[in-house]
Amino acid sequence: MATVLVALTRSLLDACTAIGIDADAVRSAAGVAASELEDVDARIPLEQHALIWDAIVATGGDVGLAVGEHIGARALGVVGYAAERANTVAEALLCIQRFRSVVLEEAVPDVRFDVGQAILSNTLPPRFAQMRHPCEAQLSGTLTILRSIAGLHFTPTRVAFQHPRPADTRRHEELFACPMTFDAVMTEFEFDASILMRPLADANPDLHRYLVARAAELLEGVGDETTWHRQTQRAVLERLAQGEPSLDDIARALATSARTLHRRLREEETSFADILDDCRHQRALQLLRDPKLAVYQIAHLLGYSENAAFTRAFRRWTGESPESWRRRH
Repeated sequence: MATVLVALTRSLLDACTAIGIDADAVRSAAGVAASELEDVDARIPLEQHALIWDAIVATGGDVGLAVGEHIGARALGVVGYAAERANTVAEALLCIQRFRSVVLEEAVPDVRFDVGQAILSNTLPPRFAQMRHPCEAQLSGTLTILRSIAGLHFTPTRVAFQHPRPADTRRHEELFACPMTFDAVMTEFEFDASILMRPLADANPDLHRYLVARAAELLEGVGDETTWHRQTQRAVLERLAQGEPSLDDIARALATSARTLHRRLREEETSFADILDDCRHQRALQLLRDPKLAVYQIAHLLGYSENAAFTRAFRRWTGESPESWRRRH
């Protein structure tokens, strides 16, 4: 079962208070007891965190953007504290990337570069992939955190959202002030790569090392990230919406050979084909719960080139068509 760091959930509720939403009412509506959020290093199920988001969204308005503007690095718990004490923005981002699953277990972040630009990309967990407000909160939160860490009020060069374009994007344009893409394959935040070299005003190498060690301890409790099964699963989930990943694709992503990956997975009593099939199955069930997504769109998000191939696979998994399953759920 996927989980979330309590620090993130508490910061989400604090952000609600900051923008005038009754945080206690939101928490109660989600069925989360206050006692469950006392230890910031503890974890709660991802579904409970998602129910809090459902309750926030029900209040109406552009809540995602507003929440993100009030989410700082400390929403990431010990990972955020470690990032704030790094030497440079680049070191801070690498710290967040390394320990992101401590914060949100199913997150699959990536940092890449393209002609002087740094691009932070993330495939959101299926429960959130087509939810507008968590996606917007992530991007506005990214902007807030990077500006705070860098000590610089900069503007991104491009942002991309996984959800459809809202009817009114004036607030988006005001906040990001850059080209925006909607219905994107993944969430992306692009900015001038030179910012990565900026030194952090609160850098503290000794404290940074201590906090990184604590983050590493928490990572051990999240799940065994070292298994080949787990690594392959995460790599597959990250790439599904870009088309069906091959064994060679995933092996390259994991810096190994296809033969070695095949052997390692066999030693763990699984296979690449089984992992790919299971990832598609579980994500399909989650995406079908979103009434805004057409079946052909879900087929694309699962890496199928044809809707018919998805339908055949879904019948094999469940014994019925995607449309039939959706009507019953």
